[in-house]
Amino acid sequence: MKKRRWIKKALNGIAWVTIVFLGCNILLRTLSLPSGSRFKEGIEKAIERLEYAVGIVFLRTYSPTAQYLIEENKKDTLEEWIWSLTSAAIPVGQYLKTQNAVIKNREDPIYREYLEDTKNAQAIQELIEGMEEENKNEIIKNSQEETQTETVQVAENTQTDTTQNVENVPETQDIEASGNTIDIFHPQVVGTEYSIAKLSDYDFLIRTFYSVSEITTITGEELNAERLLGMDMTMQTTNDKPQILIYHTHSQEEFIDSVPGNDADLITGVGDYLAQILTQQFGYQVIHDTTPYDIKNGTMDKNKAYTYAEEGISAILEANPSIELVIDMHRDGVNEGVHLVTEVNGKPTAQIMFVNGISKTTLQGSISYLYNPYIQENLSLSLQLQLKSKAYYPDFARRIMIKAYRYNLHYRPKSMLIEVGAQTNTVQEAKNAMEPLAVIIHEVLK
Repeated sequence: MKKRRWIKKALNGIAWVTIVFLGCNILLRTLSLPSGSRFKEGIEKAIERLEYAVGIVFLRTYSPTAQYLIEENKKDTLEEWIWSLTSAAIPVGQYLKTQNAVIKNREDPIYREYLEDTKNAQAIQELIEGMEEENKNEIIKNSQEETQTETVQVAENTQTDTTQNVENVPETQDIEASGNTIDIFHPQVVGTEYSIAKLSDYDFLIRTFYSVSEITTITGEELNAERLLGMDMTMQTTNDKPQILIYHTHSQEEFIDSVPGNDADLITGVGDYLAQILTQQFGYQVIHDTTPYDIKNGTMDKNKAYTYAEEGISAILEANPSIELVIDMHRDGVNEGVHLVTEVNGKPTAQIMFVNGISKTTLQGSISYLYNPYIQENLSLSLQLQLKSKAYYPDFARRIMIKAYRYNLHYRPKSMLIEVGAQTNTVQEAKNAMEPLAVIIHEVLK
């Protein structure tokens, strides 16, 4: 009985508020006074105050929760106030309001606005850039869509020893596959070579080659294939001075069979092999920085690794201005049931993924404190590498990931972040991936 009485009372209250609201609006709209009339402006303000007062009285009467929200979220008009109330009280309202922008607390624009208001831009950068796994859920989702789980048994006698020193890398590496000799560093086109007309179709381009983070967007103007492919990514510096820098923001990333304490089994060990191939097979002068930027004072600190890496690589680049290509090599994280592996030259090979950071969120637009003057060049490099991969090794590269932040890709026009396999790959699979990776890098740079 009490429940019915309460419902009846609430309905009467709603009807009363509606009548007052409509009546006030009808009164205002029947006035034919000039737009700039002080009298009309006075009425408008009075109606706004009346709307606000009526809403407060009603909600204070029928919703104890609203009492707190009213005191904490004062607004100028009833419409604005009700929208704020809905967003605060109903999760769906907040979701719609932010348009998918709030994934984690640290990505909450209100939180970032607070930090900016207190002039903590550096703190924001450390917070955002220091967390490479911020979009891990979306990467996992894309990994599941893009890849197929494949179990590969590797015979011991087909594995290549990749722990050798630079001087011991053979001048050529040929292997037998299906009775034919394959020169793995001079590949043949076995995949697809796409025409510029096809790639100029933005819908085709993004559907075929890209995955975009839920908190950012990229337009056809930003992803103009004709312009990107027209950029010259060839190496201009001769090899009498450093040309390429390889480093690892997250140096301690391991693989499924990594031996604890063995640095050769970390992502840095994989980077060693890439440096060896680029040096010995293709004649580039490479600096491989193995500084553990994710360890500070003996403790793992991935949150600020991008900040620490920024300090280190900026010093290296300042001392070696001849460096043109900067590679930040990572290992991805996926669901345990996902195995990012394909076969290249008869060997089980971890799949790779290029990552672009475009310093932009859908909600806020360009992120001024993460400025990158080389976004277009970064996009050009990853697309050119992707197309070379599709031509020579069709299943080797996953879709290019477009993310919202910068990831230290702003130091050189030719900067790239690459994910090599995941925690479910073996060390050998990851090192095998360095052979086709070195080939497509050389194909773009030569």
